[in-house]
Amino acid sequence: MDIQLLRRLWSIVESAPSQRFSTLDDSSVLHWIVELLQADPAFDSQNLPAVSDYIQTRMPLIRTLAQQM
Repeated sequence: MDIQLLRRLWSIVESAPSQRFSTLDDSSVLHWIVELLQADPAFDSQNLPAVSDYIQTRMPLIRTLAQQM
């Protein structure tokens, strides 16, 4: 994954309302973030497996950040 994709992903996490994360299970959070990334015309679908794995491994961090916002 390139740095632009990582920045976009974390921008989505930081800009999302914290209650959004509290109402979704991990799988739903993953799908929601992936959908937002795929809406970006610059997103390369070949990155989808790597992005999904990355999000899954960072889910505790994502939830922690969401609670702090």
